[in-house]
Amino acid sequence: MSEILKIQNLSKSFGKNRILQDFSVSLEKGRVYGLLGKNGEGKTTLIRMIMGVIPPDSGEIFFKGKKITFRDADYKKEIGYIPEESFFYVWMRIVDVLDFNASFYPAWNAKKASEYLERFSLDRKSRVGKLSRGMKLKLGLVVALAAKPELLILDDPTSGIDVPTRQDFLKNIIRELSDAGTTILFSTHLVHELERIIERLGILHHGHLILDENYEKVKNRAKRIRLTFGNTAPAELDIPGILTAKKENERWESVIYPWNEEIEAKIRSISGTRLEIEPLSLEEIFMSFVS
Repeated sequence: MSEILKIQNLSKSFGKNRILQDFSVSLEKGRVYGLLGKNGEGKTTLIRMIMGVIPPDSGEIFFKGKKITFRDADYKKEIGYIPEESFFYVWMRIVDVLDFNASFYPAWNAKKASEYLERFSLDRKSRVGKLSRGMKLKLGLVVALAAKPELLILDDPTSGIDVPTRQDFLKNIIRELSDAGTTILFSTHLVHELERIIERLGILHHGHLILDENYEKVKNRAKRIRLTFGNTAPAELDIPGILTAKKENERWESVIYPWNEEIEAKIRSISGTRLEIEPLSLEEIFMSFVS
């Protein structure tokens, strides 16, 4: 697959507060990339640099092979952006918002806009000032999706949307877009939302990308083990790849990554133990890496 977004050694600080440090990532066309991180880890700062809202201190961003800089605007015609809080002029009606945004996007699809309005139960005659927060978020989805973006950037966009719309978006719309070739960068701290939709997983922690891997591989190579000893458990476990470890009396419970046959064989060779091996959910994987 072809590369649509490439970021190399991106760094950003605000005063003495270093937000991102030497951040590098590559997104392939048509893939769903989940970027996880606790609040305040720099996810929104990263997105604002991609969108040209703020400049990086150092590093480079390439969109479809072309380097973009802080003052560039043309590339944004091919990017959809849905922030956690959408902004619209309160005096506009929904139809005015759509007409206004259509002028910025050459690939704007008015038919799709109408279909999404109906899908999200939005009245085109309603004024923005009368919309609830959830309805404004829905309108933000309509605007971004009708633009037919090649890259769709989602910055925690579903936290205020009603459950049916959120489920439709996560289970259906994301897949429809991906199948049509749209690349999706989904940044969130709501880990459970990405469990069934992402193809590649990134974890941002303390300004660094500490994991960037195919999600299926991560799931297959992250394991929780429970080692029960006949007597008191040893003070330490000499096992590579331990992310977390907790000892209770005669038992050790650990999360190991990356799991492989050699590690399993080594664990099974430990004398006088009973071994349990379990898979992990995405939330458990995330917490193991950032704990």
